[in-house]
Amino acid sequence: MTLLSGAMTQAPDQTITDRLLGLESTKTWSLIATLFGDLDGDELSGKALWSLLEPLGIKPEAMRVALHRLKKDGWIVSKKAGREVIYSLSEHARAETRAAQIDVYRQDVKFAEGWRLVKLAPDGETVGEPHIALDKGLFLIPSARAIPEDALELSLTHNIPTWVEDLLVPHHLRAQAAVLGELANGFLPGRTGSDAVTARLMLLHYWRKMALRTGTWAHIGLMPDGAMAQCHSAITKVLRETERTKPIL
Repeated sequence: MTLLSGAMTQAPDQTITDRLLGLESTKTWSLIATLFGDLDGDELSGKALWSLLEPLGIKPEAMRVALHRLKKDGWIVSKKAGREVIYSLSEHARAETRAAQIDVYRQDVKFAEGWRLVKLAPDGETVGEPHIALDKGLFLIPSARAIPEDALELSLTHNIPTWVEDLLVPHHLRAQAAVLGELANGFLPGRTGSDAVTARLMLLHYWRKMALRTGTWAHIGLMPDGAMAQCHSAITKVLRETERTKPIL
């Protein structure tokens, strides 16, 4: 249930899709979940779904296994229409997807008001969600949040230590974000056809996993010129200027 994986060394004849496929091993069920979240419409036939997955190197058996898992988990529902099977998100999945889309597709920066560094007193109040634990009793929280009365607010340096950056976003994800930003910036000019559809879907899939992490938004807020911020800017431009996923027919 994985796509092809390999090194990110770029060969002269590699397409953006080729490079994206080599970026990371991707679970087929997770990619299908991303696809349905981006779908232009509510339903997709098995044939139409296959038209989107086949260019990504996914085998028919992998698609069947992934759909079986998603149906078993209550994420996908299906119905018969003649000889064709029609798939759609369940009501639960649709609600979860709508909530996630706020962050995945947002053009602005989440928690744009900034971040506060607070130290809690031993056995004091908790900070609640969202927060990022840096050390015992030391937390980053959005600036709009009130801090507990017994907490101490510390000043934030402009030079974020590497260990803090690694807690916000692990190094391998920052490296991946740098590649995604580069590929997204090269995506738009005159790109059409099936490669554009599959490349957009893969860009979205990788970004989706990043956008749902609180640490990603903290990294963007604290390091506005960093890899995560540049990736967000490039990906959102692609999403803004291209259409949602449609079957390749």
